[in-house]
Amino acid sequence: MSRGYKRRRSIFRADAGRAFLRFLIGMVLLVALCALFYIFVLQGKINIEFAPKTPTQEPVQTVAAEPTPQPSVEATAAPTASPTSAPTAEPTAVSTIEPTAEATAAPTPEPTNTPIPSEEVADSMESVPENLPENTSDNLKLGLKELKVVDNAGKSVIVVRGYAYIEGADAAQSQGYILLTDAASGEMLGRYPVTPRPEDADLAFEATSGSNLDQAFFQLNVDVSSLYDGIYLISMAVENNGTSAWNYFDDSMFHFYVMQGVAVLSE
Repeated sequence: MSRGYKRRRSIFRADAGRAFLRFLIGMVLLVALCALFYIFVLQGKINIEFAPKTPTQEPVQTVAAEPTPQPSVEATAAPTASPTSAPTAEPTAVSTIEPTAEATAAPTPEPTNTPIPSEEVADSMESVPENLPENTSDNLKLGLKELKVVDNAGKSVIVVRGYAYIEGADAAQSQGYILLTDAASGEMLGRYPVTPRPEDADLAFEATSGSNLDQAFFQLNVDVSSLYDGIYLISMAVENNGTSAWNYFDDSMFHFYVMQGVAVLSE
């Protein structure tokens, strides 16, 4: 026999233990994998499939949130429809009516400043009658309704409206005058005849005061721009059947002054 057969050949290889250990480890890993597969795949299939897909559910929440914009759109549509219809109808009606009424009403008062016709303006002063008493008379009843200065085509025109009559006399047979007195010297300068204005009669007098008293109402437009600079007093005189009486309209002695052709009222 050869030398190789002197020893008895061993049944196990020298690395048989390592191979067996590897086999056991492989079996353990295989069993573990099978167990894990059973637990996580078969038992927990739903959790494992949707666990990674949880981020995909976030868009689902955004999709679910889409109903919230829908009410907001409906809410915005509802208010916008109601306010737009109401305000648009009201402002258009008001804005179109009011300006037109104001525009037409504004020009109408302006023509009231139309110049007084020349034939209705007295510019010549008559002399004071010789039979005019030196003192005022209480028998002359008078009142002033209007006294103003009007710029008439660049000239100062004084407008006097009122009434004056001698008590117990017929006003239709009377003639009234406006008297001007220089306040500085006290000299009575002259008179202007007035025009009867029975349409201005708005007072009721006693029957014993006189007759035809509607004829006692008068108006005078006198151009005073040609008077010299100074202060002038205004009074009233009435002549009836050769009898004259005069008086101031009241104790305040209405007057005006002229400066370089421009008249200004003062009291």
